[in-house]
Amino acid sequence: MRDSIQLLCSDIDGTLLNADRWLSDATISAFAKAGLPLILASSRPPQAMRYLQEGLGNLGEALIAFNGGLIIGKDGTIIENNSYDTQVLSTLIPHHTKHSYNLSIYSNQHWFTDQEDEWSLREINNTRATPIYQAASESLDFLNNKKLGIHKLMCMGASEELNSLVALLEPLYSDKVHLYRSKDTYLEITPKYIDKAKALAVLLKKEHNFGLEAVMAFGDNHNDDELIRRVGKGVAVRNATPTLKSLADYTSPFTNKEDAVAKAIHKFLIAD
Repeated sequence: MRDSIQLLCSDIDGTLLNADRWLSDATISAFAKAGLPLILASSRPPQAMRYLQEGLGNLGEALIAFNGGLIIGKDGTIIENNSYDTQVLSTLIPHHTKHSYNLSIYSNQHWFTDQEDEWSLREINNTRATPIYQAASESLDFLNNKKLGIHKLMCMGASEELNSLVALLEPLYSDKVHLYRSKDTYLEITPKYIDKAKALAVLLKKEHNFGLEAVMAFGDNHNDDELIRRVGKGVAVRNATPTLKSLADYTSPFTNKEDAVAKAIHKFLIAD
């Protein structure tokens, strides 16, 4: 197994981070001992991933942000940019004004939200990114004036409100965006035809001389399904969804909070 794996790829939340939402010493040590390139692949924006790269000692390595919406190479250049136009946001804003859920708008390094509430404060704590607080209509104008697309809209709040939003958007934009519920209280709206596996394949073709078969990847949730299914060695943590576990080559008996990734690296890649 050690000779066939040339690169590691990991999801972040629910997979890599411990109970303190940080990298344990065991995790940092395991990656260092493995001595392989590591690509982080997450629904997070890039600025919420760089501090983790710094903690892992590979700041400046390529990364996959927004579940494949943005692929950034080693030199910081954008290898591929998958976004959608602002029409979805235009449709969403009138619904948002009648409800209390948090609306966060992501475009590359930009994060806009119109209120400081429990949801935005939680995201700040979880990702160490900082939003610009302004009305959604102002953010829409900014994106239109700068001719920028949207990488992700994230709506956080009561499940019933998000159900109502899905009912509004799905008939109109099902060919353009993917409406993804990571939790009942989280709705992520991303470009339709992206996933982490497609993004990693593009990245490997650009910067490496091998394909997905030479990758060991780690994940926990639905947005990791294709990645875990298509790589050479797909690892699900114990707290992963049943679907992801069924697609994985190996399911760890440990959760992310119990250093599942570090222990899998030791099991398959490091001779004790």
